[in-house]
Amino acid sequence: MKKSFASAWWLLAASLALADTTAAQKKLKVVTSTTDLHDIAHQVGGNRITAKAISAGYQDPHFVEAKPSFVLQLRDADVFAFVGLDLEIGWMSILIDGARNVRIKPGGSGHLDVSKAIPVLDQATGRVDRSQGDVHPLGNPHYWLDPENGKRIARLYKETFTRLDPAGAGEYARNLEAFEKRLDAARARWAPLLAQIRGKPVVAWHTSWRYFANYTGMNI
Repeated sequence: MKKSFASAWWLLAASLALADTTAAQKKLKVVTSTTDLHDIAHQVGGNRITAKAISAGYQDPHFVEAKPSFVLQLRDADVFAFVGLDLEIGWMSILIDGARNVRIKPGGSGHLDVSKAIPVLDQATGRVDRSQGDVHPLGNPHYWLDPENGKRIARLYKETFTRLDPAGAGEYARNLEAFEKRLDAARARWAPLLAQIRGKPVVAWHTSWRYFANYTGMNI
C-alpha cells in the first residue's frame, strides 16, 4: 500500500513538473510580413519567441505570392506584424482569411499594424488615382529606413509581447534596452560618414528612400 501511495505521488509530481516545463517552453509564435520586422522582433523577443517572415529579403513586399505554406504559418501565430499603409494589400487579406486564426484578424490580440507606431510621411491629400503613378494614399510605408523608427518598432513589439506574455516582461524590457544601445552606437559610427552627404541632391526611383533621406539630410 505504501509502495502504491509513493508511486502515485511520484507520478503526480512528475506530471506537474512536466506541465511546468511545457508551460515554460511555450514561446510566442510571431509571423512578420518582411525580414526587417522579423529581425527587430527577434531582437526584442529573444528566446521567448519564434519568428518567421513571409517575404524574403530579395522580394518586393508589395508583390508576394499567397502560398498555402504561409497560411499554415499564420494559422498557429500569436502575432502577425505587418508594415501596413496598404503595402501588403495585394496578398495579406487572402492569407489572414485562409488562416482562420481569430488572434491575427483585425481587432484580434495579435493583429499588429506596425505603422500605428510611426509618424507617417507623404500622406495623400485630395483625390488620388493610378494616373499619379504608384501612390500610397495612406502614406509612405518604407519607414524602417529611419533608425529612429527602428526604435519605435522595437518599443511596439515590447508592449505587444509583454501584453501577451506578462511573465517575460523583464526580458523584453532588457532586450529592448540592449537593442536601443546597439542602435545608438551604430548611429554614432555612421554620423561622420553621413555628414559627407548631408544636403546632397539625390535622384531616387519610387519613394522608398524618403525616410532615409530625412534621417541623413539628403535632398531627394
